[in-house]
Amino acid sequence: MGVVEYSIWINAVPEQVWNTYVDPARLPAWQTGKPVISQLHGAPGEAGSTYVSKRGPLSARTTVLSTDSSRELVTRTDAYFGLQFEVTSRLKRRSGGTELQLRAETRWRHRLGPVAKIVELAILSPREAQKELKNLKTLVEREASSR
Repeated sequence: MGVVEYSIWINAVPEQVWNTYVDPARLPAWQTGKPVISQLHGAPGEAGSTYVSKRGPLSARTTVLSTDSSRELVTRTDAYFGLQFEVTSRLKRRSGGTELQLRAETRWRHRLGPVAKIVELAILSPREAQKELKNLKTLVEREASSR
């Protein structure tokens, strides 16, 4: 099991960040790899809701495990090659904006040895995560300033 943590400050109120962040239909606007989102079930950010994201030939199913008053979201994703990761996302009002904190824990359902670490690094790359968070920041701030 591995743990990675990321955070970013966004110049928008938590509700604006939340509405974009939890909506699976918005993922292609800020995530890398050009995900195609399908099989949406339930309301965005609602416990029990699910969606499938596909990047190339690979797909992953994400389930919202819990949510807390538009401030915390816990999801589990069953990804490629038996990788499973749980992400806890927290929004905190900070300095006139919002800090988004992410904590991802990875688990493997199958023993893949060194291959597992390579896949995990490719999927949860710190560089890609920072790029995605910057994309999210740009998107939310642009939308917040146009209101």
